[in-house]
Amino acid sequence: MLLPNHGANPQLLAKSLKTSLVENSIDFSVNVNPYPALPKMKEKWTSLYEEILDYPHPSAGPFVQRAAEIEGVGADQVLAGNGAAELIFLIAQAYRGTDVLITAPAFSEYEEACAANDCTVDIYVTSEGEGWQANLDELSEKLIGKQLCFLCNPNNPTGVAWDLDTLESIAALCDHHHVTLVVDEAFVHFLEQPVSTVRLMEKYSNLIVLRSMTKMFHLPGLRLGYAVSSKGQIDRLKKHQPPWSVNGPAQKLGLFCLEQEDFAAEAAMKTTDERKRMLPILLKMGFETSPSAVNFYLLRERGEGKDPLALIKYLLSRGIIVRHTFNFRGLDGRYIRIAVRTPQENDRLLAALEGWNSR
Repeated sequence: MLLPNHGANPQLLAKSLKTSLVENSIDFSVNVNPYPALPKMKEKWTSLYEEILDYPHPSAGPFVQRAAEIEGVGADQVLAGNGAAELIFLIAQAYRGTDVLITAPAFSEYEEACAANDCTVDIYVTSEGEGWQANLDELSEKLIGKQLCFLCNPNNPTGVAWDLDTLESIAALCDHHHVTLVVDEAFVHFLEQPVSTVRLMEKYSNLIVLRSMTKMFHLPGLRLGYAVSSKGQIDRLKKHQPPWSVNGPAQKLGLFCLEQEDFAAEAAMKTTDERKRMLPILLKMGFETSPSAVNFYLLRERGEGKDPLALIKYLLSRGIIVRHTFNFRGLDGRYIRIAVRTPQENDRLLAALEGWNSR
């Protein structure tokens, strides 16, 4: 069975499960902001024609400068990329052939990028039984002999966010073991009270922090993200990046989105309210969920011998598209990942799950 490796691919998911999509289906497999994009995005788009006719800034200079100001670092400590995925592959290229630790479950591109660059990958898996938290003693053992460690916080797919004290402890462990720590903060905008490891850079020079503009600001089709690190690390990554990696429209819209703090805060508040409403209801319905802090969560049926594919297929028949977890290390398909969407859409999900329980 060839299941899609990502969400946002409902046609392939339906085909893999030998079924079809129903009319007016809702895609809960996509963890992008469920609320409308900034209205001015459409207005600005008509003015971007000139950006298509000319070469963009080769290193996205204006965007990088503004991102650096917001993060409180120098412009030489920021690198713009064609989405966070490009930056992940640049890091793997820069550490080609090294020993790498990946904390799991996590975004599959970490392992794919490392495999493509002949890295030897080891996995440290967190579990539901431990609240998806890290055991620092076990993690320290895993770090021995490694050169690079990938960590996703807030985590995709669990939605769990480790606190700054835990992150600093991990940064200190990596520093002790001479390991570069990559913290992927693609979903940090969705935290009720955003906390970033960028603030730890003054103390720990072994950090690379990744940010995505895709999820909060509706830019998956343009691709835009950036890395924050020491000048030395950024220079190392730049050697592997072609010029004009970030297209002109992405640079311009990205610069605009950097200024939209109120928009991001409002969307985070709405999704937080909905998540806090949904998870207790799901618990009462007989489902277990991950203690997510962002705009998606893991869900499984309580009890043994449950078939997540049967639930996925049933939800498809009710117009609800969810994300399988067969390609997430440590999950092995036992859970499904569901996005937090609008109240009306979430109510439709709840109705579908009630139908599943009453079969």
